[in-house]
Amino acid sequence: MLIDSHCHINSEELRLDARTVISRARDAGVRKMVIVGCDYEDSCEAAAMAEDFAQFGLYASVGIHPHEAKRYTKIPEAFREIARNSRVVAVGETGLDYHYGHSPRDIQKKMFESQLSFAEELGLPVILHIRDAMNDAMEILTVHRGLRMLFHCYSGGLEYLNEVIGMGGICAFGGAVTWDNKAGEALRGVVRKIPAENILCETDSPYMTPAPLRGRRNEPAYVRYVYEAIARERNISSAELSGIVEDNARRFFGWD
Repeated sequence: MLIDSHCHINSEELRLDARTVISRARDAGVRKMVIVGCDYEDSCEAAAMAEDFAQFGLYASVGIHPHEAKRYTKIPEAFREIARNSRVVAVGETGLDYHYGHSPRDIQKKMFESQLSFAEELGLPVILHIRDAMNDAMEILTVHRGLRMLFHCYSGGLEYLNEVIGMGGICAFGGAVTWDNKAGEALRGVVRKIPAENILCETDSPYMTPAPLRGRRNEPAYVRYVYEAIARERNISSAELSGIVEDNARRFFGWD
């Protein structure tokens, strides 16, 4: 069984083709997918899609992406209603992104801290988007050490890995781990070192397409390339990795 722990089937690029995309994923052996919310409207759609396609193993997360933080002064009360949906398994993606700076850093931090407290209140794990902001993110996360944390598209390298693992963090790897460039090699170095119980796989589709298909729109069916790349680096079979990721995902998201 393959799992895509982070995809955006609710994106403009995929939503109109959602049924076909989900069917292709199913045919490729993907049995569970988490559709990730990036703002209120996006989160509503993620939860609705997860309900509509529950038979295909779809779940959702609800959150406000750091790019969208400037649009909010606080978490909308309606988020609580969405989060009660039985298909919602996490808060996020939330975090800090200093690479693009679409929202001021102080506003990003405030919304990040609010969502971490929101996740604690709901008893849900968090899906983190951290880019060029690991120092500030780790300082904030230290206050919330009890949360289950998933570092989506982990980019902290070996420098932060021990700290992340020490906080109980799970690291998700996507298409970049297959790329033949400096970033890809750095991620493969992390993959060789990280404990097995801290690994998840994702696509971040429609973005971050794996190496064999770069230039195409990404989708959950392509998560198998991520599994294959990680299995090679760890000198295990894709089937063995699949079992490891399945156990990790069940523990993290709390699904059956």
